[in-house]
Amino acid sequence: MKQKWRWLPPWNMPADPVRAVFWFMRWLLQVLVRYFYILVLVGVVYETYLNGIVGLAGTLLVGLLIWAGLAVLLVVINITSGVSRVYSEMSRLSRNSAGFSYGAPEPEKEENVVEGSIIMDLEEERKRRRQEM
Repeated sequence: MKQKWRWLPPWNMPADPVRAVFWFMRWLLQVLVRYFYILVLVGVVYETYLNGIVGLAGTLLVGLLIWAGLAVLLVVINITSGVSRVYSEMSRLSRNSAGFSYGAPEPEKEENVVEGSIIMDLEEERKRRRQEM
C-alpha cells in the first residue's frame, strides 16, 4: 500500500499528560527536521542579500550542521522510543504469560486526545461509578 504524503506528521497525542509532553516534543522535532531547510534557505538568501557571497558559505554551513544535528537527535529518539516500546511489551507479555492473568488487571487501552471529543463532567462520572457499585 502506498502511503500518501502529508504536510505534518499524524496528530495522535496520548491522553496521559506525561506521555503527551514527550510525544509533542518528538512531533515538534519531526516537523523541524522536515521543514528546517526552508529556514536555512531563507537565511542564506538574507545573508547573501546583506553581505553578498561572503555570508553564503557560513550561513549554509551552520544551517546544514544544525539541520543534521536535529536529524541525528530525531533518529536517536526514534530508536530509544522503539526500544522502550519493545521493553514495555515484553514486560507485559511476561506478566501475562500464555494469555493467563495472575491477578494483575490488563492495562486499559490508552485513548488519544481528539479535537471535538466529548469530555464528561466530573460529577457525572462520579454518579455513573456510584451506580455501577
